[in-house]
Amino acid sequence: MPARGAAPAVLKDPHQGCAPKDSNAEEARAQGHPAVAGAPRIAASDAPPGAPITIDPVVGLLREAVLAGGHRPGDRVREAPLAVRLGLSRRVVRAGLRAPADEGMLELLPGGATAVPAVTAKDVLDLYALRAGLGALLIRRVAMLGPENLAPASAALAEVCSAARDNDHIRIREDDLRFQDALARIADLPQAAGTFERLTARLRMFVTVLDMDYSQACDTIADEDTAVHDALRDADGNEAARLWRVKIERCVRYMIAQLPEDDVAPHLWTTLAGRPRLHPGEPRSAAH
Repeated sequence: MPARGAAPAVLKDPHQGCAPKDSNAEEARAQGHPAVAGAPRIAASDAPPGAPITIDPVVGLLREAVLAGGHRPGDRVREAPLAVRLGLSRRVVRAGLRAPADEGMLELLPGGATAVPAVTAKDVLDLYALRAGLGALLIRRVAMLGPENLAPASAALAEVCSAARDNDHIRIREDDLRFQDALARIADLPQAAGTFERLTARLRMFVTVLDMDYSQACDTIADEDTAVHDALRDADGNEAARLWRVKIERCVRYMIAQLPEDDVAPHLWTTLAGRPRLHPGEPRSAAH
């Protein structure tokens, strides 16, 4: 991912510009592991989506290593190769993997080992049910705070639009989640934002495990994010929350379509969550 610059002022048309103290980390630094010693705290603008603003560097390294590891559902996360790759002890790796397990990124096995979770339709519905409601709350809160606070989201949106112009479907899925996390942080509700970011971490694992292909959805993602941003710029919390629900429904339908459980129809989501109100011209089933 290219480095982010300083957050610009609120964009009028984004398409045009379109940690707590941790003994685990301290032990690793004390042992002089090169991958951890002196590792900087990740700033909000550079953090991977789903990462808290301040993060134990050991946990951050492990989270990204697991996501890049090419694992399949049910694969056990092998601690020894991770320890060698990152220059850590196996004990530090095992302790560090507990955080991704607590986030739902990994499944905790008997004896303390971890594995990549299998993704079911129930998992998708469970995750997005929480994400839909919590995201709408945070978005309404952002609208209440006013457009002068939107600069971090505007900067993240500019990256989404750049990825869409390049049709970079790998980059846009990260930038889209980073935009969503930026909105959560702007809301200034730390507990709610922290929960939202943990859901983002779990969603990143789902996307990785399912090998989601967003090559046909880059423009849709940029358009959805721009619409939410524009509603917030206008301080219209109800419209921004409605657009969020439209986006979430499309995400649910697309992710469920990647699962082999064809007997679980997308109608189940509509039954559980209701159907968002669409305005004229808004498609109901974009591939996202």
